[in-house]
Order: sequence, then structure tokens, then C-alpha cells
Amino acid sequence: VYSVASIDEGVIHNALDSGVVHYPTSVVPGQNGNVAIVGHSSNNIFNKGKYKFAFVLLSRLQEGDTFMLNYNSKQYIYKVYKKEIVQPTDVSVLGPTDKLATATLITCDPPGTALHRLVVIGEQISPNPSNNVVANTSTASTEKPTIVPGESVSLFQRLFGWIWN
Repeated sequence: VYSVASIDEGVIHNALDSGVVHYPTSVVPGQNGNVAIVGHSSNNIFNKGKYKFAFVLLSRLQEGDTFMLNYNSKQYIYKVYKKEIVQPTDVSVLGPTDKLATATLITCDPPGTALHRLVVIGEQISPNPSNNVVANTSTASTEKPTIVPGESVSLFQRLFGWIWN
């Protein structure tokens, strides 16, 4: 879903009912920079829609694996070079990386909770990223995220969340 215009977590959660979501402050495929994509990883009963499991197997991706993003009828291929688990407040994963053209896939970890975020970063290998365009900074959002979107609070967290707080 590339049409989300707000970083409001509620807006992003609603869009996740329709698939994985392009984070609106990041570039889109075909531009230099980091494309950030968020998606659900489990069947949290508080999540609606048929895409609850879109990123359930994301943890299986390893360095050297490839994944694809489709944008404007064009396919972009990325090769995984980094995988990490971060805190939900580590919004740096939504921003630029150390490479020219990357895509960052983000989901909750462990699946079904909103405790951490699993982050998988791939470098664009096809089409050749030297043909990418520079992102239009005049249309860039001035909104600054404070949290990486995640799962709705699970029933387990609602009942036993006091243990982690």
C-alpha cells in the first residue's frame, strides 16, 4: 500500500488491513534512499484484514537472500545485507542507510507482540540503482516519527503487560 500520507499510527494500522504499507516519510522504489515497508507478522485477534501474516516468515530471510517490491508496474529486487531487532522507538530504521538504494522490511518481534521490531535491510540490485532518480525533497514530509508502527496490543499483552512495564 503506497497511498498512506500520514505517519499517524492509527492511519497506518488501518492501511495494514489492505497489505504491507510503505512508510510515507521514506522514498519509493526507483528513488535513491531507503524504502521503508511495515507489515503484520501474526494473527493478533485485534488486527483486521486478510494480511495479518504478510511478514510472518520475515525472520527466515538471511544475508544474501533476495526479496522484491513492485511499484508502478515495475519490479525492484533487493539483496539482504543486514538483519536486526530494535526497540519500537528506534525510528532510525525508517531513515537513510549507508547504501545508495535500499529497502527496509519491518515487523513486530516476537510475532504477535509489539515488544520489538524485526528489521531486514536489502540493497537494490535490479534494476541497476545507478538509474534511480533523486527523491524530491520539496514533497518530503516534515512529520517526524516517534515510534516504528507495530502490532495492536495483543490479548496476552493486555492481560500480562504489567510484567514488562
